[in-house]
Amino acid sequence: MFTRLLSYVMPLTRTVQSAINGPLEVTWYQGRKILDTRHANYSYGSLHRVMRYGLLFVAPEQAGHTLLLGLGGGSAVAMLRQELHYQGHITAIELDPVIIEVADTEFNIRPDAHLDIICADAFEWVHTAPTGHFGLIIVDLFVDLALPAGLQTTAFWQELWRALRPGGYVLVNTLTEVPLYVENEELPTYLETAGFTVKELEVELLNRLLVLQKTASS
Repeated sequence: MFTRLLSYVMPLTRTVQSAINGPLEVTWYQGRKILDTRHANYSYGSLHRVMRYGLLFVAPEQAGHTLLLGLGGGSAVAMLRQELHYQGHITAIELDPVIIEVADTEFNIRPDAHLDIICADAFEWVHTAPTGHFGLIIVDLFVDLALPAGLQTTAFWQELWRALRPGGYVLVNTLTEVPLYVENEELPTYLETAGFTVKELEVELLNRLLVLQKTASS
């Protein structure tokens, strides 16, 4: 309680070293904890607002089973459960074991009957995902401010399409100033030819969200 109160006067930061993401900063600020890397918010700050807005467009209450690619501090898990009262199952894939530990110890995000957390490379794991299983897939794959090269491969998007049930949604967090290309086409253009409808949303100046839906006839 004292730490929470003091954070209204001055930020209180603990640094955790990660071989994958570099220094991670857990900061008490204005009465709440946030997780940052050196250059980006990973959970509970501006990213929380970005993803909260995006979730308005993807009907999470109808998802049944949600796949989260990129756990961070578990902001999306907390948002779905506490703010949107989501009661379905969540499978979270996170590459960095240090991130998984921070989510547990600092933000109380840990596996339970309705949450599986798997330490794996998302771009490899999606090949093992069950076909037509997920009603919602959230893609939030960053290393600091860098977008992984796997986002620009046809295999990744084909596997997401396969794992998504007809009518299901994908919410993708990208950057406005870093265009992504697949097969020499900008990502939204490619996705429209790959079985998705596409809506683009610019949020918080830097972030661009893609809202994808697999057509019911797919």
